[in-house]
Amino acid sequence: MGEPLSRVLLVDPSGDWLAAIHALLAEDADLEVVGWARTGAEAVARAAELWPDLVLLELELPDTSGLRTVPRLKRLPRPPLVLLLTAHRRTTVGVAAILAGADGCLRKPQLGHRLLPILRELRLR
Repeated sequence: MGEPLSRVLLVDPSGDWLAAIHALLAEDADLEVVGWARTGAEAVARAAELWPDLVLLELELPDTSGLRTVPRLKRLPRPPLVLLLTAHRRTTVGVAAILAGADGCLRKPQLGHRLLPILRELRLR
C-alpha cells in the first residue's frame, strides 16, 4: 500500500462527530486523517502545521464560523481543498460557502452516503 492520496484535517467542536467522520473516512484506504481541530483558530494552526490536502470544516465553531475560517485556510502557502459541513438545510449556506472560497458544502445528514463519493470527485479535479 502506497501513500494516501489525500491527507485530511477534521474540524468540528463535537468529539462525537469527529469520531464518526474519522470512522467513515477509514473506509477509504486513499484517505488519511492527519489531525483534528475544534475551533477555527486551531484549524488554521493545524493546517499550517500538517499541510492537509483536504479540510472537512464545520460551519458553526465556538470561536468563529466556518465561513470566516475558509478564507484563512485558502491563504495558507499550500491551501487545502475545503469542504464545509453543516446541519442547516438552507441552500443559502451552500452558496455562502462557495462565495467564501470553499470547494463544496455538504449537509451532515448526507455524510453517510455522499461524503466518500464527493471526496473522490474532489481528488479527480
